[in-house]
Amino acid sequence: MQPASASWPRTLADRAVGRRLAPAQELAETDVRALMDAGLALLRAEAPGRSPRVADIVAAAGLSNDAFYRYFASKDDLVAAIVEDGSRRLVTYVRHQMDKGDDAAARLRLGIEAIMKQATDADVAASTRAVIGSSTGPVAGTQPGWAQLVDWVADAFTEAAAQLGGTAPRRDARAIAVTALGTMQYLLWQESVPEPGELEHLVEFACAGIARQS
Repeated sequence: MQPASASWPRTLADRAVGRRLAPAQELAETDVRALMDAGLALLRAEAPGRSPRVADIVAAAGLSNDAFYRYFASKDDLVAAIVEDGSRRLVTYVRHQMDKGDDAAARLRLGIEAIMKQATDADVAASTRAVIGSSTGPVAGTQPGWAQLVDWVADAFTEAAAQLGGTAPRRDARAIAVTALGTMQYLLWQESVPEPGELEHLVEFACAGIARQS
């Protein structure tokens, strides 16, 4: 009996195709990253609510209009990709920080702290402000970027909320995500940093809200 096709190693023909396509894929990845980096830099420099022109983006990236439209259907598509990338980076950082906690309360605190840190470093704040300010468009063709970010952070908080005894951990996690991200956004627009004790207040507020449901 022959093994299932999925268990076969790559054929010599597959490898030949891979060698042919690899340089093109690497070039595409390099071009897309250059466009996203240029787009983010220009979004940071623009006034709130405004976005750069495609001509400005391709000039900053050192590419052509043809290269831009090879990868993105419109400027909105590029902005959506930048928002998604920034959101993923933030959530990855939140999860990484939470993994350092010894218990559910500590993990929740570290997650909230990771979000609040976006407003304390001037360079990070500028990038986060640009991403959040552009997050009204669709991400991955599903929902507005802000809603997607809330869902992703809620995913990171749900297990800790459940371990803290909440009877509706997903709803608890979403409420905490909205509160933490909303506070971060407020600080970013005010171009200010958290006041002394603000992090502790948010953590106590979140834990008290979960405790009321247990």
